[in-house]
Amino acid sequence: MNRFSTRGVVAVSMIAALGLSTPAVAFADTTTTTAAPSTTTTVSTMSTTMVKVNHANAWRQWRHAEEAYLDELKVINRTFRATVEVARDAYRAAIKASRGSNNGSAARLAARAALTLSIANAMGARATALTSLGAPPAPPSGSERSAYILALQGINETYRTTVAAADATFAAAFATTTTGAQRATVRAALELSIANAAVVRAAALTTLGAPPSSYSTSMTTAGA
Repeated sequence: MNRFSTRGVVAVSMIAALGLSTPAVAFADTTTTTAAPSTTTTVSTMSTTMVKVNHANAWRQWRHAEEAYLDELKVINRTFRATVEVARDAYRAAIKASRGSNNGSAARLAARAALTLSIANAMGARATALTSLGAPPAPPSGSERSAYILALQGINETYRTTVAAADATFAAAFATTTTGAQRATVRAALELSIANAAVVRAAALTTLGAPPSSYSTSMTTAGA
């Protein structure tokens, strides 16, 4: 069997997964240190301090939600790889058992068909999981950093949606292939779809530019 049916598809999936997470900018320090108010602190100063503290807490809560979201993305990809590995092991075992058998040729064909179906099902399940995961949690509003992260999330979500659609298309087509040439064509279409999505994502990230240079300033402004 052409090796791309397992190793190649997993490799493409792993490449696609690189664009699914939020870059480290999303997890920069969000802690705002505020000195304890003295007995002479005015009501206005205390109010401003509480707003800043609440703002910092909101960022911490978002960071935890974002981390949980990224963990879900990792689970989706780990589940996909594990499913393919199980299918690959079953295929190897079937091929080994077919050696010396009177129906060896038929057994090998059946093993290949089973592996093909397993891969298609795994890709379909991955597409469904990515779609079901939905949008990432939105950061607290009101700062330059918030706007940047929302734009970044939008770029990644568009990429992820495109990958999910490519997965689904691949799954539907790959399950019907019977020859190495057909599988190569289906895989090439998958690679092209993901490559195009990667180009679009790269262009969008370039247009987005660097993150805000000072989070502390934008946070103070938002909390004031």
